[in-house]
Amino acid sequence: MTTPDIGLRRAARPARPTWTFLTNHPVILMFVVQHPESTVRVISQGVGLTERAALAILRDLDNEGLVERHRNGRNNTYVVNYSRLLGMASGTGMDPAAFAVVGALISISPEARKTARDHKPTAHDKRPRETTFEFFTNHTQMLGAIARDNTATVRDLAARVRVTERAAMSIMSHLEAEGIVQRHREGRRNRYTIDLEAFRTFRGWNYNGWAVPKPLVDVAVKAVRAIGRL
Repeated sequence: MTTPDIGLRRAARPARPTWTFLTNHPVILMFVVQHPESTVRVISQGVGLTERAALAILRDLDNEGLVERHRNGRNNTYVVNYSRLLGMASGTGMDPAAFAVVGALISISPEARKTARDHKPTAHDKRPRETTFEFFTNHTQMLGAIARDNTATVRDLAARVRVTERAAMSIMSHLEAEGIVQRHREGRRNRYTIDLEAFRTFRGWNYNGWAVPKPLVDVAVKAVRAIGRL
């Protein structure tokens, strides 16, 4: 019996995995930053979601004041409310990782930088900001947990991420399959290492041909490096 060629097996993998490190809310927000005045159809096709799912997320972002809806003929189009985004960045109490994502979003937009020059934070801006949605998936949380303690058991990692052991094992298998996490047996325990380059070049940073902006990927890599002091 012959062994299948590894290269052929890799080539047969789908263009991107079904899991990601970012939730769909920041992904759509990023897309709108780069493609203002886009319709729901353009946005949904750009990030690989159904129009119904994209519309639900846009409504959440609209409710948060992060995007504005404009009527353009028979369609609605969306733009980012940079004053609100800057307000989030200047507020207190925001999760540091989410704060870094917001900062990266601002950095990639000339309009946001222009708005920032004229933005004067108000008392309302400085209040703690908590969105109704999450920025990061359990895969991100798991990577962070491994960075903090690379000899933790799957049970311990599951507890830290607040998922079941079965879910933790599934997440670990995903990270290992992409080469982002590598397992080393040391006696009766496992030790894990994180390949930051594999993380940086992760296939899942690409959505239907549209890629997550490099500054945001750099923020993610920097965060993992800082957590694990890698």
